[in-house]
Amino acid sequence: MPDRDAPPGTVIASRAIQAGAEARFERWADELQAAARDAAGYLGAIQLRQTQGLQHLVFRFERETDARAWREGDRFRALAAAADDFSAGLDQMQAGDPVRFEAPNDNAAVGWKRFVTTWIAVFPVLLAISSVMRWLLAGLPPALQLLPSSLILTAVLQWVILPRLQRWSRFWLLQDGDGKLRTN
Repeated sequence: MPDRDAPPGTVIASRAIQAGAEARFERWADELQAAARDAAGYLGAIQLRQTQGLQHLVFRFERETDARAWREGDRFRALAAAADDFSAGLDQMQAGDPVRFEAPNDNAAVGWKRFVTTWIAVFPVLLAISSVMRWLLAGLPPALQLLPSSLILTAVLQWVILPRLQRWSRFWLLQDGDGKLRTN
């Protein structure tokens, strides 16, 4: 007989998906949700698309023991291992009502990784823009040559480079030393 006093359980599976692997992730998410529906005590699931390439699947179970059994079961572990081929993940579980999770987000990116990826993207653009401006505005003082260079570089960064760079590198930026997603 089920323990009516046992607290409910919630599992959240967060994934940073490699660029280009979105279709694989969607198939995997469908499989994970089917596995949860087959588990004892399953109540429901929610898929949250936080930002492009970062998603969370939230599963609710009648009891903490049901959630724990599903999360520690062979089917969940096999699916999580399969997802590691195209995403970095973090699986969390809590008991009770309400529950609070710290979700991985872009602010958790490792600083040196963000620096390296940004520098690699900015350097060639900066070199090209500054070379063209020095040629076009050769007679002007360096500060006046830098004015249009800085405006062009800032615009290209804001609307072209950084959105693509973030999508391409998020999978790597948010990983800790063990390959799991960071939350802070």
